[in-house]
Amino acid sequence: MRWGFLGASKIGASALAPAILEAGHMLHAVGARDIARARTFADRFAAPRAYGSYAELIADPEIDAVYNALTNEAHVPWSIAALQAGKHVLCEKPLALNAAEVGALQSAEQASGRRAMEAFCHVFHPQIARLTEVITAGDIGDPVAIHSWFGGNFTFDPAEFHWIPERGGGALYDLGCYCVSLTRVLAGREPDHIQSSQTLRNGVDATLAGLMQFPGELTASFTCSFDAPRTQQMTILGRRGRVQLDWPFSTKGRATHLDFGDRVESFEPMDPYVAMVAHFARATVGAEPMRYDLGWSLGQARVLDGLRGAAKQGSRVSLLRHHP
Repeated sequence: MRWGFLGASKIGASALAPAILEAGHMLHAVGARDIARARTFADRFAAPRAYGSYAELIADPEIDAVYNALTNEAHVPWSIAALQAGKHVLCEKPLALNAAEVGALQSAEQASGRRAMEAFCHVFHPQIARLTEVITAGDIGDPVAIHSWFGGNFTFDPAEFHWIPERGGGALYDLGCYCVSLTRVLAGREPDHIQSSQTLRNGVDATLAGLMQFPGELTASFTCSFDAPRTQQMTILGRRGRVQLDWPFSTKGRATHLDFGDRVESFEPMDPYVAMVAHFARATVGAEPMRYDLGWSLGQARVLDGLRGAAKQGSRVSLLRHHP
């Protein structure tokens, strides 16, 4: 596949461009508002074209797929534009700022005949496949509780998009979405009730704690914060055992471990971005089903909407209206 990048982003340079090349694809073009930045990025990865606007990039007829690494509020508008231009789209998280935006993206996907996917690479790490296998097999009994946390230690800058409400700022969108996505994968179903509490700074959630009640007897909680040291962890408690993930989300190039208490299963360093890109490319040509399609992302957005609403209202929110 010939890829075009919307934005000359840090994550694009450190993770996605190397993954695309390792997966056997080509970075064809980079588009940025600053043509010099686009050209520097393109030269670094031997991409033949650089554009000084996003519109020019998505109009390039030789691009097969677009990676959207723009700021959060620009994810859906430019992803829709790319689909309408006949490109597949791999878009950074959070895919959208609300469930209605995901619905608009679904309509554009269906009309275009192209595919779109949210770029959550952590779910493609082998430790998650193994953990899912353990839970499905009943090795720890029925899960009764899941807890995770993700700290980022962000420097406060009111001019930076992470701290601007209108641009999709806040710890939930940047960090908590990882906790929510992996919890949903492991639970294998959607929550029906949600509670949350937040600490605001500059109108965005600097810290947010959420509680999700799933059908049956599973309760999941998480905390995400811009004010905590860079740390992450997840624990799953079952009726007969527990599993702890020492590093569940940012796993690129890192050895990871599943700690069962009486034993530890270890995983060698690998690049989940490569696995994600390879899956996405195969799914776009119908070689395998899209594992995390826009229907899955719609469920993700509904949960994030519920968490934001519960934090704002200070009350418990029911999601049953979304899951008749």
